[in-house]
Amino acid sequence: MSLIARKPRPLSRDTGRFRDDRLFIVACDDTFAPKQYFDFFRIPRIQIHVVETPDGSSAAGHVLDRLLAVEHDEDDERWLLLDVDHYATGHHLQSLTTAIAEARRQGVNIAFSKPCFELWLLLHHSDESAVTELASADDVERRLRSVLGQYNKTQLRSKDFPIDLVSEACVRAERLDNIVGGGDIPNANTSRVYRIWKSVVAKALPSQMPEAIRRFLP
Repeated sequence: MSLIARKPRPLSRDTGRFRDDRLFIVACDDTFAPKQYFDFFRIPRIQIHVVETPDGSSAAGHVLDRLLAVEHDEDDERWLLLDVDHYATGHHLQSLTTAIAEARRQGVNIAFSKPCFELWLLLHHSDESAVTELASADDVERRLRSVLGQYNKTQLRSKDFPIDLVSEACVRAERLDNIVGGGDIPNANTSRVYRIWKSVVAKALPSQMPEAIRRFLP
């Protein structure tokens, strides 16, 4: 991997912010949906910054390079958020395992979804038993359209993913993940985005968290 040039910290902590704000830096292989999703939520003293992917640059190594190029403080958390369906076959698999090893070496957390991030979105509305047989990203998006009435990954609607459904999605995703094998690279449908939320909740004071998600506190 070739590390891109170092960039400034993604968010300023001076005007209107505190130096002990918790910052989560999430690099993803998706150009649209994850950033829109996390931008819906405003939690005091918590900042979730999503490093987007330019078109044509979604390989796992490139995503990790972009994450490592963002300046961060020691107590900030960095997360690699990837869709397994892009990488788990053929020559892509070796690149993925190399990126995982480097992420671990760099202290980067990993949250994969199989087949895609949209499975996480679907778990806000569907029980985990209803998503296990969806064979592809296209299948997941079709189910989302059926459940929501429409789905456009370039224009997510905040009303479809309110904070009170995040706890439900986390519980469902963790139950699902507990029965999925494969280690870092899951071998069945799952979404580990719940791990990001668990870390956010663990690092926030209960008084900072919306009432709807406090029950997910560890």
